[in-house]
Amino acid sequence: MPRADWRKVNRAVGWVALSIYAFFWLINFDLSRAGESVFILCFVIAWCMETEPSIKRHRVFLLLLSFIVLQVGVYFFAIERFPDFADEQVKAARHFSKLFLCIAVAWWLRGSMRATRYLLGVLLIGFLVSLALHSTTAEWLRALSGRRVDFGYTNAQHTAFFMGLVLIAGGAWLARCLQRPVRGLEWGLALGLTILGLVGIAVTQTRAVLLAMAIVSAGLLVVGLFYLCKQRHYKVLSAKGVGAGIVVAGILAMVGYALAPAFEKRLQASQATVQALEAGDVEDIQYNSVGIRLHTWLYAVDKIAERPLTGWGAESRKPLIDEGPFPESVKHRFGHFHNSYLEILLAYGVLGMLALAALTWMILKGTARLLRSDHRYWGVGLLSAWAFFFIINMFESYLIFNSGMYFYIIVGGVGMSYYLFGERDEKEVVST
Repeated sequence: MPRADWRKVNRAVGWVALSIYAFFWLINFDLSRAGESVFILCFVIAWCMETEPSIKRHRVFLLLLSFIVLQVGVYFFAIERFPDFADEQVKAARHFSKLFLCIAVAWWLRGSMRATRYLLGVLLIGFLVSLALHSTTAEWLRALSGRRVDFGYTNAQHTAFFMGLVLIAGGAWLARCLQRPVRGLEWGLALGLTILGLVGIAVTQTRAVLLAMAIVSAGLLVVGLFYLCKQRHYKVLSAKGVGAGIVVAGILAMVGYALAPAFEKRLQASQATVQALEAGDVEDIQYNSVGIRLHTWLYAVDKIAERPLTGWGAESRKPLIDEGPFPESVKHRFGHFHNSYLEILLAYGVLGMLALAALTWMILKGTARLLRSDHRYWGVGLLSAWAFFFIINMFESYLIFNSGMYFYIIVGGVGMSYYLFGERDEKEVVST
């Protein structure tokens, strides 16, 4: 078979595998993992067949190699320091290195907006299908009555994360609908996603997600008002736009009113912790939701100071918690530090943090290019999703779970594609 035909076959198989990986991430993890394995193999073949030297030998691969060398070095320390966790170290290290799969995703997208819309659509539909499979009418009724729910996902924090992304997607789509004539169906889908995200965040009652969404929304409001005043785009205040705003505000007000007692109860539970923290009585802080985070964060900072450059190893967080001055109930229930940034520093130190920060900077730089194109609403939506992700990771270790990993790989792959390839013509993308 000619080389060009091999490339087409490999690309087709890779797209099928990537679609399976993105769609089944919350429906059937084994099937998604199988798609991942095939996709990685297809990427290796595609890399070997790449004809553009500047792309094939891009510095991002040197960054990947440097991170793997760091992982290998830390691994030998970790298995000597924590021999009972030697097998788990490899699995956890692989989880961190998988973040670089965003490069493989970028290889398939190659700066194509059509491919980007398709892949993000598959990811979103996969979540919606999983939500339909996980949740029941009775559970939604309990949620609207003030009960905190997670719909069968890892916990309510992860469900709130998913709902926050749905809200951002719906909001960005809704804003795009305000700028061009669209059919009623598109309006309905955009409005439906927005309302689902709003209600979903409310019923999961996750304070960190609410805080992050408030900050992102405030930032978007300020930037949006500045842009409208500068460009004099007052036409967005159309009848449809006002109507959509009234519907969303009404739904949010009703849900907020129904769930206000539950939120008040959760906030009151944290008052004693806040008061003790203000008084400087750290030792007296109770081990509640906020207290557990404060105690483990302070302990993590001390451990990071002991090995600041290279860290303790990817899975060393569990034995470190076991060695910590925590109640047995905390040691038994929690095996992480509820903060992705501390997790990275504990695992691979400042060197690991710098490597992942450089990778993320490339992703954000590529995503920001959409702001200067005809797809600025995609750029605003994706950057808002990243800002949301950065904030919530201060209060939960999403990055060491599959939820954060899938977000980083798929959404990060979009940004990486525009960083590596720029925005390309659709025919050019297909021909490669």
